[in-house]
Amino acid sequence: MKDQAKLTMVQFVEDGSAESVLERMPGFFKQAADYGSDLIVFPEYMLGRRISLQSETSKRFLELAREHRMYAIGGLIEQMGERWATVALMVDRDGELMGRYLKTHPACGPAPFYWPPVEGNDDEARGILGDEFKVWSLDFGKVGILQCYDGYFPEAWGCTSYAGAEIILWINGRSGMIQDTTCICMAQSYACVVGGNISNGHNTGFAEPMYGRYLTAEGEREDGRLFPRIPSKGDGCVHATIHLDRVRRLRKHHRMAHQRRPDLYSALCRDATIWKAYPDIDWEHSACAELTNKAKLPWQPAESPRST
Repeated sequence: MKDQAKLTMVQFVEDGSAESVLERMPGFFKQAADYGSDLIVFPEYMLGRRISLQSETSKRFLELAREHRMYAIGGLIEQMGERWATVALMVDRDGELMGRYLKTHPACGPAPFYWPPVEGNDDEARGILGDEFKVWSLDFGKVGILQCYDGYFPEAWGCTSYAGAEIILWINGRSGMIQDTTCICMAQSYACVVGGNISNGHNTGFAEPMYGRYLTAEGEREDGRLFPRIPSKGDGCVHATIHLDRVRRLRKHHRMAHQRRPDLYSALCRDATIWKAYPDIDWEHSACAELTNKAKLPWQPAESPRST
């Protein structure tokens, strides 16, 4: 494996148009190639929703990876027979599909808590959810992927890092921002470099563990912020060189791995029951009581029409 790798994180607005994706996507591969990137990373959903790998956007994505001899990650909602899954594709330098990471935590539910997954807000919960965290061994190092809501679960970062990921890519299909604190905290806690990107928001960028320089890029670092990063909304990309030799030395000696207390953490492997402490607070929705501690919901064909 190499001591360094060059990565490009793309901020790519989702506008629902396959033609727009086909028009805009090649330019980012070109920018990544000009930087010498080993891997280009696009956001969740960027290839389209309820599509197959035979769609024009999917086929072009694989073609561009092959043309530029570059690993590529991109998201879609993949139609799988009558069902669907929120998927991140991992494509190799030959434009061949290495595998899929299926989103493990369904983002669904109405405001203000974006839970429970009631009818009309339950699409991901009734789709196919992933049952494992995945890490790929690329020719430069080991890479893992999380999708959007997955990244709000520290356990997901930990499991991906402990499965070997030296770089974790957090791809998001939403508005808002990539949270600096989440990325920096996870990079430090799990001794990895983090790349986070977003579709209709801002702050796409990189995070590194504290107490060292694990990546280099153009620009000036800001305290407590991703570096480099895209501060505004809209299409764009940032590049960084990851010093994997330094990351590996940290992972060998990482104090938060050597001084863990798994004997104290059994509560994390049981259903959360914090809600039982508040019997005097009414549920926001009548369905809440029936949906506690349920990520997966049964498939209901009649309630799951295909999107366009």
